[in-house]
Amino acid sequence: MLQALLDRGLLRVADVIRGLEESFFHDVTITAAGWEYLEERERPSVLSNQVFVAMSFADELRPAWENGIYLALKRARFNPYRIDASPHIDRIDAKIIAEIKNSRFLVADVTQQRPGVYFEAGYANGLGIPVFWSVRADDLKNVHFDTRQYNHIVWDTESTLAEKLYDFVSAIVGTGSAE
Repeated sequence: MLQALLDRGLLRVADVIRGLEESFFHDVTITAAGWEYLEERERPSVLSNQVFVAMSFADELRPAWENGIYLALKRARFNPYRIDASPHIDRIDAKIIAEIKNSRFLVADVTQQRPGVYFEAGYANGLGIPVFWSVRADDLKNVHFDTRQYNHIVWDTESTLAEKLYDFVSAIVGTGSAE
């Protein structure tokens, strides 16, 4: 395997006194091409049509999900996914991480300031997955200071949320593929 990585120019061996197969230990460095290869593999897949939605599951916000976020994403031809959408027997944290990784982007509605929403958005952001932030107008004053620098979709009705989110998604990532 070491020879294959050397042949591809992904690694460099500093001093080969004996042949590679004669010693187990080598002074190996990653080349610029090797770092580029690794960085390319770290990037999330952009082929997914799934969008992870992080938001409070409070009953009062169900209309924001059903008549706002869900409708906007379906209109933009993406598949919205909430962790409570389908039954599973996985560890919830592992399932969340896996589904974020499987998503093209993430919508984080921080209305009610749930810590999990901030965690999920931060995780996606760390992976380089775009995050669309939203908050109900009456809760804007409570948005955590670490995220205030991001442009938030501020909404007062579900229809406003649907329209603004659709416009943002269409302008920034385009539309998904029809399914």
